[in-house]
Amino acid sequence: MRKNIRIGVFGCWRGNAYIRSFFEGKIGGARITALCDKKPDRLEKALALCPKGRYAPKTFTDPDEFFESGLFDAVWLCNYFNEHAKYAIIALNKNIHVFSETMAASTMADAVALCRAAEKSKAVYCMAENYPYSRGCFELKRIVDGGTLGKVIFAEGEYVHPMGPSDTFKYHDPKTNGLYHWRRYNPATYYCSHALAPLIYATGEHPKRVVAMTALDSDERIKEFKKFKCDAAGVMLINTDRGSVFRVNGSTSCAPHGNWYRISGTKGGVETVRGNQKMIRLCYNSWSKPEGAEGETVYEAQWQSDGEFADAAGHGGGDYWVVRYFLEAVRGERAPFPDVYTACEMSAVGILGWRSVINGNIPYDIPDFRNEAERERWQDDRQYPFPSEDTPNNIPYSSHPVRQTAAW
Repeated sequence: MRKNIRIGVFGCWRGNAYIRSFFEGKIGGARITALCDKKPDRLEKALALCPKGRYAPKTFTDPDEFFESGLFDAVWLCNYFNEHAKYAIIALNKNIHVFSETMAASTMADAVALCRAAEKSKAVYCMAENYPYSRGCFELKRIVDGGTLGKVIFAEGEYVHPMGPSDTFKYHDPKTNGLYHWRRYNPATYYCSHALAPLIYATGEHPKRVVAMTALDSDERIKEFKKFKCDAAGVMLINTDRGSVFRVNGSTSCAPHGNWYRISGTKGGVETVRGNQKMIRLCYNSWSKPEGAEGETVYEAQWQSDGEFADAAGHGGGDYWVVRYFLEAVRGERAPFPDVYTACEMSAVGILGWRSVINGNIPYDIPDFRNEAERERWQDDRQYPFPSEDTPNNIPYSSHPVRQTAAW
């Protein structure tokens, strides 16, 4: 392996946050050698964050030229939410290591193809899911691994991210991002990894079945925000491979803003404190309290190392750790998390959770993506809610029809 891992950044809006975390965290053993974005102004902003002179990365606006350049050993896929699998497969087929932002796949067929490509490749695949690596979520994992909670029986994860009219217009305005930007059409269950991944990380349990429901937005807000979707919240119940139940509230657009996690066992439970993700509430049953422990403790979680770098990064420190851990996985120093199978499981939770919503709230089994026989059932399933200029969506992106009362 090269002394320095060469990194290409594909998508320089979200990619810029990782570039900042990379340099501000002083992560060694790697350098950024190529940038690609269709918008020149974003490339300029990314270049301004990188070294100058002979070590300045080369820039591209054409994806094909970028992936054919041979200038990088690993790629950070920071492109649109619904397009990750396509480019991850291109990279894996070239034995380029993949660090894939947001959800791994937007169709079940893409999830199957992605797993097959990863199995044939010599490269590492890792989803860039940063929420497990906040102070609070690190502490949840430490407590669960300590065994004092007993068997996990129930867990909850929430990612609540409301947007006002100005933010909605910024992301959805077709003059800025085109008529078919993914945020306009993303179903309420699809972006579930920020709620689900910390639970998988802390417990080691994996989803096996999902059922989902949505809560409808108000007619007034749909009109005011010029929304294309009616669903303000998507809530899923998940059975795990060890018999637990997870309740996951995915990318929900109702107040109050924040993310929150709770893990309950047979002997006790632990949760992050709502409104302050650095704070932890640890509780034990009076009859199963460990010797010397208090019945209830509220305290601030601490970094075990590199706190000054993590605190300077975005998403509660997660943007630092997820980059560092990916590079360590590429070097063979740790297993990637989420790996391709876990990433596709989470994608399937969102995809099949949405099927549950639009098909009368019936449950769906999550396939084992390590098992080829189970994957074969889904290899041709291309149900897709995102319309494009060339192709209409073939399943709804909203659980009820939305009347457009105001044009852009």
